[in-house]
Amino acid sequence: MPSAKNSDVFKSWVPDWLILVGIFLFLIPIASVLGIYMAGINSAASYYGIDAIDVRLSVVIFYLAIVCAFPIEKHFFNRFSSRPYLVGCALIYVAINLILYSTSSFAVLLILRFFGGVLSLSFIGISFSMIFRQFHAQRSRVLGYATLYSSLFATAPLAQILDAYVFTEYDFNTIFLVKIYALIPGLLLFLFMLKPKIDLRPEGKIPFKNVDWKSFVLLATPLILIAYILLYGQYYHWLKSIRITLCMIAFVFFTMLFVIRQLKLKDPYIDLGVFKTRNFRIGMLLLIAFYFAKGDTSALYGFFGNSVNLDMYNQGYVMLINAVGIIVGAALTARFILAKMNIRLIWITGFAALLGYHLLSLNVLANQAEMSDLLLPLFLQGFGNGSLILSIVMFYVTAVPPNIGFSASVTGVAFRFFTFTASMALVSFMSLHQQKVHQQSFAEHLTADNPIAMQHIAEYSQVLQQEGNLVESPNASNALLSREVGKQTNLMFVRDYFIYMSVFIGVVMLAIALIPHFHYHIRKIGAKLIPI
Repeated sequence: MPSAKNSDVFKSWVPDWLILVGIFLFLIPIASVLGIYMAGINSAASYYGIDAIDVRLSVVIFYLAIVCAFPIEKHFFNRFSSRPYLVGCALIYVAINLILYSTSSFAVLLILRFFGGVLSLSFIGISFSMIFRQFHAQRSRVLGYATLYSSLFATAPLAQILDAYVFTEYDFNTIFLVKIYALIPGLLLFLFMLKPKIDLRPEGKIPFKNVDWKSFVLLATPLILIAYILLYGQYYHWLKSIRITLCMIAFVFFTMLFVIRQLKLKDPYIDLGVFKTRNFRIGMLLLIAFYFAKGDTSALYGFFGNSVNLDMYNQGYVMLINAVGIIVGAALTARFILAKMNIRLIWITGFAALLGYHLLSLNVLANQAEMSDLLLPLFLQGFGNGSLILSIVMFYVTAVPPNIGFSASVTGVAFRFFTFTASMALVSFMSLHQQKVHQQSFAEHLTADNPIAMQHIAEYSQVLQQEGNLVESPNASNALLSREVGKQTNLMFVRDYFIYMSVFIGVVMLAIALIPHFHYHIRKIGAKLIPI
């Protein structure tokens, strides 16, 4: 039988353990949709006839939709009864993915990824309300956030393994059918367990006339523009391009319109009063620092493939240790927050884990690295992610008055979107810049009068001849040498990036330690927090 906290929602025969299974079967497929095809960027680019940067844009568009639709979704959630709302969202989800399965238009992909991001809020909102019910009221906020963020962050390696299988065995568009199949078990189990006439609406029925569509458009427009600028700025040489310049002007213009509108509205879409709170501003700065410090896992993927010789399957399996670290970090942080541990110590511990990840990775970054050498650094990276995302979110959400707490959550998601996109752009910029620097350095030494370079070319020629290849010209051996130079320049870029990030994280930790006082209003999480 369900416990008292679930008896008004689930049928009388449903045990609590089955409720938890249902929640995670329903949530995990939705959580993995953000970057569902990131492990198959080349497959996606080939299928749509686009560049890799365009594929990243489609991922960012999904995240962007979550940000700008966050305040609108609560109107839909409170407009319809919960069960029909869930079924309706599932049908739209299936329709979107069937259309994506049947088309190879990149424009259609972008449009439907945007609507898919809006739709995902409905599923996450229902899952979130169910998760909160599973914990004691006085600690549900901390444990609910811990469970949600652990699930959202830890699904990445699972999605990567799934990607590797699908893109190896099937055409790219099969991934959209897989998304449908992955949702069905959790959805059916949910519908089977829920009471027929449940109603989870916390605010009652809200008419659509109260939806601020103008603010939605004014928020979505500058977010799309800044995403385009960050992702394509280097491609078009930044402000040297009239396209990027016009996008920048338009971004400033629409941002100002949005801010002016929010200041004039009696019931704003996002209450900008959140920025009047000192601790909220500190929370946003920490969020930016955290996302830049954590956003470099992608820099390792080239190293995984070139130097450790891991295919996409094994990369996903190795990243499972990262998911374990996320879960452990979030669980321990929740325990420490409930025990009223100094929040500054939690932050220093989280950033110290990320620093350990970078420093240990610098020792691993070599041509002879083994897969086992990656496990501890990746666990530390996951631990730091789980610890920091939970502690920072709890800090800035509880820093503002309860009446604008929702605006604090929305603003936090907006900052996470911006920094997620900016960190992706930074990795791309550093990759091109540093690899170019190292290529020029290698080119200065790869000359005909360099005996070491000539020795390597002779060795490559000998290997090719032994394998039965005809090498009447030095082109084949030169190509092998060029490939090895490419591996080395990528390796040097990753090392440079990790060194810079290590210095950055050290500065952040020093700032946290030296700031004299953080006002952490932990009492706002609950009147009486019960340690677990």
